[in-house]
Amino acid sequence: MAELGVKFDRTRNINFIRIHTVARYLLFRACRSYIIFRKTNVGNFPRFKQMSEIFRDLSTNIYANPHAKSTTSKLTEDSIDQVRFQILNHFNTTSDEYSVIFTNGATGKSHIRVGDNTKNSLFVYPAQCNFSGTKYPLEWIDKVQRGGLNTIHNSLRWYCFLDAAGYVATNYLDLTKYKPDFVCVSFYKIFGYPTGLGALLVKATSSDVLIKKYYGGGTVFMALSTDNVAVPRAILHERFEDGTISFLDILALKHGFATLKRLKLDMNLISQHTFSLAKYVFNQLLLLHHWNCQPVAILYHDTTFGDRNHQGGIVNFNLLRSNGQYIGYAEVLHIANLFGVQLRTGCFCNPGSCQRHLNLSTNDVIKQYEKGHVCGDQNDLIDGIPTGSVRISFGYMSRKKDADDFLKVVEDCFVEAPALRKMPENFDILSRNYNRKFSSLPNANKEAEIDLDVRKKDNDLSLTSEDSAEEDLATNSVTITGTLDNIFIYPIKSCGAFKIENNWKLVPTGLEYDREWMIVNALGVCLTQKSNTNLCKIKPYINLETDELELHFENTRKISIPLSSKDSLKLKIFPCHSKVCGDPIIGWDCGEEVANWLSTVLNQTGLRLLKQSSGDANSRTKNIKGELVKLSLANQAQFLLINKSSIECLKNYLSDDNPNSTILDLIDRFRANFVVNFDKPFIENDLRDMKISQLSFRASGKCNRCQIICINQDTGEKSADLLRILSREFQGKISFGMYLKQDVSNEDNVISVKSKVIATVNVI
Repeated sequence: MAELGVKFDRTRNINFIRIHTVARYLLFRACRSYIIFRKTNVGNFPRFKQMSEIFRDLSTNIYANPHAKSTTSKLTEDSIDQVRFQILNHFNTTSDEYSVIFTNGATGKSHIRVGDNTKNSLFVYPAQCNFSGTKYPLEWIDKVQRGGLNTIHNSLRWYCFLDAAGYVATNYLDLTKYKPDFVCVSFYKIFGYPTGLGALLVKATSSDVLIKKYYGGGTVFMALSTDNVAVPRAILHERFEDGTISFLDILALKHGFATLKRLKLDMNLISQHTFSLAKYVFNQLLLLHHWNCQPVAILYHDTTFGDRNHQGGIVNFNLLRSNGQYIGYAEVLHIANLFGVQLRTGCFCNPGSCQRHLNLSTNDVIKQYEKGHVCGDQNDLIDGIPTGSVRISFGYMSRKKDADDFLKVVEDCFVEAPALRKMPENFDILSRNYNRKFSSLPNANKEAEIDLDVRKKDNDLSLTSEDSAEEDLATNSVTITGTLDNIFIYPIKSCGAFKIENNWKLVPTGLEYDREWMIVNALGVCLTQKSNTNLCKIKPYINLETDELELHFENTRKISIPLSSKDSLKLKIFPCHSKVCGDPIIGWDCGEEVANWLSTVLNQTGLRLLKQSSGDANSRTKNIKGELVKLSLANQAQFLLINKSSIECLKNYLSDDNPNSTILDLIDRFRANFVVNFDKPFIENDLRDMKISQLSFRASGKCNRCQIICINQDTGEKSADLLRILSREFQGKISFGMYLKQDVSNEDNVISVKSKVIATVNVI
């Protein structure tokens, strides 16, 4: 054992150094490269010292399953008990008052069931709204428990479940002063690490109403396999923590608490800090106006940030153009990404607040769904009406500089100059609404009224109702003609284009060699220009004479790899987390030489070049319309078409903002396969089908654009002009180009530059 111990210590120390170095690199690289706004469902960013202490703890101690009862298991069990005491102390209570039940995240806590009883009722509410940051009175807890809601539903006893997951990240919850029956918290939101760990705090006098649906490992004194008989454990947390708890994650919490102590941060100080930053941003957005005195932002709040007892460190908004039209949140997100500002957009898993603040009726929400919007997508505007909003939040590590950098992005990219600063005309109304809602809330001894008003604009929930059904519009079609000016392929996903000079072969997945390779990082994740703009400087060349793919990079020797690979080189499945959409990709590793070359030119270690297996094309068989097609490593479809006339039109729009842009530069940015010259700009938006020479293609949807079009494909430099203008001129619809699907009869045929194009377009 001694010999094994020595070997273990040496290995352990080596691994610790590696982990320590990687953690330090990742944490400081992230801090240097991005402005990360803490979000109530994303958590504070973990401190480097906190993470290094966690790694040090794991490298110097051996922890084991606490159910095992060995020496190391006993150490683990005792250490976890100490963490429970720290949690209770953080909320100013003791184990006599509350029990701590560890769960999987904040959501997992709400799955524990309160027993069905017609004489008892449960009132659940958040301490802070994750949409707007409004804080709801903690005095409601006592009022509910004393029967304050009996006028709504007469019960023998009311219990209160406080969702404090977002609240406790930046606020102090005193469980000696306020005593809800159940409280859920998320440690990710408090410390940033570990993720996926939460707790349910259960008041001792209320634990008898909790009911379990089943018993997992470690939760019973005895269980029979032949009969439905089990004797649950007496201690509450042992009875409810099924199976092996995440003991290493739980033990990491002590280092989070130590970080707060080391930095001498109490939650009241954090609350004041985050509120002040949010109030500053709120006021700046409120004052900011376009040249014509039209407001830049519409803010979604129930307060005017007058009191931190009523408002948390969250700012929620949408941006407006000078003509009053909404700017879609996807556009804001993409442009913010260009400047390293990480935002949260959408409805934030809070459809009720989203619907209320956006002033959407039930039928509005249904219509948006019927027109293609679903939770979590980037379909930000439907008929000019927003489907969600933009939210920024602040944590204890946030700085005023972060707020100023964000505001600079807003003013530089979304304000039509000259920017004006003035109090909005409706501010008096906002102030009166705030005072009406919050003037009766308690300062010290006053009781708050419980407002359970749920406003419904209509009661029609039918997806097929006459009101919500969109009228069918009859469509006709016309035939147009054009010329195929250019053909491009992109052999390596997200790298430079290879221009086809004459003819090129079609294969089942599209154009031969188009997006057949991809670069992955050390984790197997596909690299794109969103994370490394230097990818565009890798210029591929298909050498059919030598049967090689040549890679060129400025001031660097070229490198070549075979165009074909043998099955013997096939490696395991590599999951791709780009817009190949999580599909498993079976690929061939192209070897150490090209891997080292890529790591050098891209200045990123651990890169590999993978070639899609020829037999793997069937693994990705759906385009954006859900049609069965064979795909390479392309994001959405076999081909992407753009219209040169549309590019020329965009060039005219860009002339004032970016006079140095050229037609060729714009063509490169849109990364199309086919550049067709139709006489009329944007006619391709109504494309139904087309023939290039005798080859048939069918439209399969518009191409929604992201920040990639803001990257100069020669230099890698970023500019938000193109994305802004595209959104401005087309009412927030950031789409350009049309996806195409080929007919099966095209396969193994050849397509030629300068071919005649005959297309059918729909006309309403």
